[in-house]
Amino acid sequence: MAPQLFTIKKRTTFVHIRDNGVFIRSNNINVQKLINQDLDNKIGVGYTATKKIGNAVKRNKAKRIMRELAKKILIKCKTNTYYVLIAKTSILDIKFKDLLEELEKIINVK
Repeated sequence: MAPQLFTIKKRTTFVHIRDNGVFIRSNNINVQKLINQDLDNKIGVGYTATKKIGNAVKRNKAKRIMRELAKKILIKCKTNTYYVLIAKTSILDIKFKDLLEELEKIINVK
């Protein structure tokens, strides 16, 4: 059975991942990762786009891009893990194919 993705919605979960997880830097997107055995073979994904990205239209576009990245890349990753994708301003300027390769590389390396 394929792992199931679910969206992290509570701030307390984001803070828990930030405090206890691993932070992975990259050129266009940062990732926070935390392994948690209580997830019942699911993958939790959160998306963060701050006001540094730009106005609401740009932040929403960044989140849409990150949701598609999660559907394509994170579904293949290790279950029982939380991932938080944090957008950088350059995420809006780069091709989606390059973002896919970048995320795949940083997730598999760490």
